[in-house]
Amino acid sequence: MASIGPQLKAARESLGITAAEAAKRLHMRAMFVEALERDDWGLVGEAVYVRGFIRNYARLLVLDPHELVEEFNATDYAADASSAEFAAPAGEPRTRFRYPWLLAGLSAFALLLVVRVVWTMAAPGAPGHSELHPAQASAMTSAASVAAQSDTASADSAAAAIRPQSTSGVNLRLELTQSCWLSVSVDGKRVVYETLPAGTVKQFHGVREISLRAGNAGGVVATIDGQTLGALGNPGQVKDRVFAVKAPPIGQSGTHE
Repeated sequence: MASIGPQLKAARESLGITAAEAAKRLHMRAMFVEALERDDWGLVGEAVYVRGFIRNYARLLVLDPHELVEEFNATDYAADASSAEFAAPAGEPRTRFRYPWLLAGLSAFALLLVVRVVWTMAAPGAPGHSELHPAQASAMTSAASVAAQSDTASADSAAAAIRPQSTSGVNLRLELTQSCWLSVSVDGKRVVYETLPAGTVKQFHGVREISLRAGNAGGVVATIDGQTLGALGNPGQVKDRVFAVKAPPIGQSGTHE
């Protein structure tokens, strides 16, 4: 039986492939292809690399890679190589993952990310939502707590009745009767920049001012410090509003725009 190199060369020539074409398909230098066909293992390098090249070349030529690798393992070159101990015999299972705790840790981290994304999507008003970062929530948006109700309708009614805890500064409540694009900034920091559906209720608290731009002013009803201002404008109208604390005369409380 011919040695490995002549088998590779004969198979290549029978397929009408040149050594240069084979090297291009294998993403390797043509000199290594020619060395494999001459059984010149030393030119290719360490035994572990020779095995890999033989295996890939055999697959390209539709030969049995395991059979050729076994023939190479029986050569003196493979027996004398210090890396021969790393070659797994044909049919033997691959080495198991050596760090199962690392795999478990990565899986747990990925699960936490999925849970956080699902929670954010399911609860738009929850801390961590894209429109309001947790670090800004305590300074810009009033905290609210609603006692758990026995049915969803009661919970929705209680949520709609939430009022800002702080009465100082500027307290703004927006209720959307139509879908509307909103940009809201509190004390110079933007907290909302998106299109919101009808039925959305947003509350904001600012120390100095709250500015907003509504893309559909007729679909936004504003309430400032408990006083309803009504719709901010006409349907489809783009409207800019700024609600700021004005310095009051001595003995009088502050006012807003």
